[in-house]
Amino acid sequence: MQAENVEKVDVVVVGAGWSGLIAAKTYLDFVPDANLLIIDNQATLGGTWAQERLYPTLYAQTKLGLFEYSCYPMRDEGITADGYISCKTIHTYLCEFAEDFGLTRRARLRSSVTKVERLPAGNGWTLDVSGARPGTLQCDKLIWAAGAISEPNMPCYPQSAGFIAPIIHSGDTGKHLDAIEKTQSVTVVGGGKSAFDTVFLLLQAGKTVNWVIRDGGSGPLSMMPPTILGVFNSMEVVSTRFLQLFGASIMHTDGLGYQFIHKTRLGRALAGAWWKTVNHIAVWANGYNNSPNADKLRPVSRDNGIFWAASGLGAASVPDYWKVFHAGDCTVHRGEIDSLTEKNTVVLRGGERFQTDTIIMCTGFAASTRAFGDDLKPLCGLAANPPGSEQEKNWADLETQADSTVDELLPVLSRPPPGLDAQTLGSKSTSSEGPSRHYRRVISPYLAAQGDRSLFFLCLLHTVSTPLVVEMQSLWGVAFMLGLLDVPGLADMEREAALWNAWTRKRYPGIGRTHSYAVFDFQSYLDQLLGDLGVRTHRKGNILSDMFVPSRPRDYRGVADEFRAVLQVRHLRTEGKLLGAGSDGEAEPLVSADGNGHANGYAK
Repeated sequence: MQAENVEKVDVVVVGAGWSGLIAAKTYLDFVPDANLLIIDNQATLGGTWAQERLYPTLYAQTKLGLFEYSCYPMRDEGITADGYISCKTIHTYLCEFAEDFGLTRRARLRSSVTKVERLPAGNGWTLDVSGARPGTLQCDKLIWAAGAISEPNMPCYPQSAGFIAPIIHSGDTGKHLDAIEKTQSVTVVGGGKSAFDTVFLLLQAGKTVNWVIRDGGSGPLSMMPPTILGVFNSMEVVSTRFLQLFGASIMHTDGLGYQFIHKTRLGRALAGAWWKTVNHIAVWANGYNNSPNADKLRPVSRDNGIFWAASGLGAASVPDYWKVFHAGDCTVHRGEIDSLTEKNTVVLRGGERFQTDTIIMCTGFAASTRAFGDDLKPLCGLAANPPGSEQEKNWADLETQADSTVDELLPVLSRPPPGLDAQTLGSKSTSSEGPSRHYRRVISPYLAAQGDRSLFFLCLLHTVSTPLVVEMQSLWGVAFMLGLLDVPGLADMEREAALWNAWTRKRYPGIGRTHSYAVFDFQSYLDQLLGDLGVRTHRKGNILSDMFVPSRPRDYRGVADEFRAVLQVRHLRTEGKLLGAGSDGEAEPLVSADGNGHANGYAK
């Protein structure tokens, strides 16, 4: 393509969901005059919560007040009695946020990035775009916020010509509601949160459901009740530092609490008793003991499935979830589909067979990194280097050391329960099959070591507090991108990434082998990010509330201003004048961008 046909902008943000929108706002807060463009393949804003992906019984598994940006409270509309939030409320919230902060006009929807190339000498990026406005974009800065649940995983089965029932992915359920309404028997494949949500939608509509969950692997999702004993909201409890203390976070391995819980026999016994009690509450609330059918939904670690959360952690956020399940016409099959045969018959490997009108594949997503070529992925921290290369030999050594470090610091993780050990699940020790190799889950160590600050990633980390985590990631990433944040050398960044990957693989033995996951540990992750920025990590007014009151986005309101104050003090010490103060005393933009998009004068 000729140079005159290339559209040039300062910044491209790929993704218009929770992470892309806050990343765009954060960058514009620091560089207001930037020519910034948001690209998304959906027809509406919202990413996972775009209008076309919604259906009536879809709710977030997080309570009102926990699922919002710190700077923009969510309206109290479409909320269940337990405090959970409807999908329509979330979509409206994101659209209003984008409009109020001038992001809507910067969004180019129905557009997909099909190819990413790095310009010579790290001078920016070229993106091939298809869709509503195809062409080539060139940018100085690239923020990849397409997330970790963008590319549908669609298993293929042997299929005869006589099988004509539609097969759809759960990500497209909202687009097929009319067709689903006309069916009677539906097969749901998968044991993750989307499968639980889909089964509820179908049972509430009076459908007959055959639910197929692979026998083996990491098993069904670990499901918390909406409240613990009808008193404490489950996700509020998960959002406390108390849970972090009783957990096993590689980011929280110092202090008296850590020493007692993880380094003494009494502490380990108390923590184990706590988690088993929570697990028994979940078993009772979910009614796994009510029938052999319901028992098939137990996590692999039957007595401690909440702690290990091998397939992830969810909550029954829809009103009367378990009442509808136990009363509905649903048969749970623990096995795998062998073939799809005549007369729309599903045949399982164990010999079971049943007819179906539709199959909904709740088989998860892969990170949306296909646009990065195989030669670019290792440089960007998205994949392993070629086998046998010096880089890969070095990484193998790092992982071996990291495994030993995790076992030493967190002994509980060295003894997984039966069914969740490496021999059963299979060893996945390279990042070509597992979590990416990013420092702080945000930047490529290899680009950063070259002095290239033109790219960072968002939302490759799974947590229960997505809006808050991606908001802090955005601040950290923009600070790095503008040269306002130092990072360590390559060796230290590689060690950090290897340690994280070893830990998440041990802490969440199933999902942690393929994704960065921190459902009980996001608080200590936020502490890391804020510690790097030099701002307060403990946001409550006193020790007790800091330990037992849930961490809410509103606690982090003003963090960007606190970071500005840190920069002002730093600049005052080095230059003898305040950063960002105009001659009349009014605040000016913190940084302005030169022609290359660099922060003028303030990069270390």
